[in-house]
Amino acid sequence: MTSADQKVYVFGRLRGVTLRRLRLLTRAAGLALTRRPPAADIIVLAHGTARSAVSEPGDLRLRFQPKRNAQLLSERSFRFRIGILQPKAVADGRYSENQVAKLAGLGVEQLRTLALYDALSPTQSGLSYTDLIVARAVGRLSGEGAAFPKIIAAALALEERGMSLSAVRLAEAPWGELVQVLDGGVAQVDGQLVLSLEGSDVNSDEAFAAAEAYEQAGDLEQAERFYDLAARLERADPVIPFNLGNVLDELGREREAEIAYRQAIARDPNFPDAWFNLGVLQENVGRDDEALTSYERAFAVEPSYADALHNAALLLMRRRQFSAALKLLDQLVSTKEPNSGEARRLAHLCRLELKQESARR
Repeated sequence: MTSADQKVYVFGRLRGVTLRRLRLLTRAAGLALTRRPPAADIIVLAHGTARSAVSEPGDLRLRFQPKRNAQLLSERSFRFRIGILQPKAVADGRYSENQVAKLAGLGVEQLRTLALYDALSPTQSGLSYTDLIVARAVGRLSGEGAAFPKIIAAALALEERGMSLSAVRLAEAPWGELVQVLDGGVAQVDGQLVLSLEGSDVNSDEAFAAAEAYEQAGDLEQAERFYDLAARLERADPVIPFNLGNVLDELGREREAEIAYRQAIARDPNFPDAWFNLGVLQENVGRDDEALTSYERAFAVEPSYADALHNAALLLMRRRQFSAALKLLDQLVSTKEPNSGEARRLAHLCRLELKQESARR
């Protein structure tokens, strides 16, 4: 089977990646996304699914049955494969799974679960000394009664801060959360200091999933509520305020939608989808100059962004700036997107207008 024949199912969500961009990157990698897990040759385990897919003993328990011989892939490995992340040098694997399992007091299946959620980074030659230290930390926490899904979540949160389970002291708080033990108090794994009797079991991924479900069901008010909750719980992912902006726009609350799109852009200035949707909103209310700037920002980040090129070209044609429009339409044709035929027609009209303008001079 060639890579072009392989179907990929992403279980959960990849933070910071819109569905449109995910489709583009997957297709560019010679793969095809599917919404049906039984049809997938590759199952990608998004980090946020650890809470629901990892059992208390540390075994992987998916709520669907993958097809036989389907490959399970960690989120980080998939990001490498589709070009979102660049592979980095990893330490030599000097330890076998059995050696690490014995030294850490864990089972081999538990180690494999940790690897599928990127808490460990095995190579073809085995596991590294760093993996051993992390596995030992996991074994200690598990032996002290900490839930395995929470250990994985803590490991991922620490990694986002450039830290590791092996570099901090964690303990389970009275409310069940894993916290860092510091001099004079405790802190959440994201580093934020908390009071000893505070805590929350609310999860941003669960809030996001609920918001998506309400949005798909047409309950936009509830979708807004849960996207807003997710945005307050997760302050780095630009997709959350972007989706909130889409819901607010659907509700006819353009000003609030613009604020949400700008929040997404503040989190990631190179977020083409947010720039494009902001441009559409601005164009709809007659702010054409701002809309054109937003479209330009979208295709400056992603030169093949067909919708942004198309909308900007149409806006320029309405303003009779045919030369500028023609440049964008030619760029659109070169992307070989499905609407390139429409772009050729519009480019032909621009050339006719330019020819007539030249004749009148």
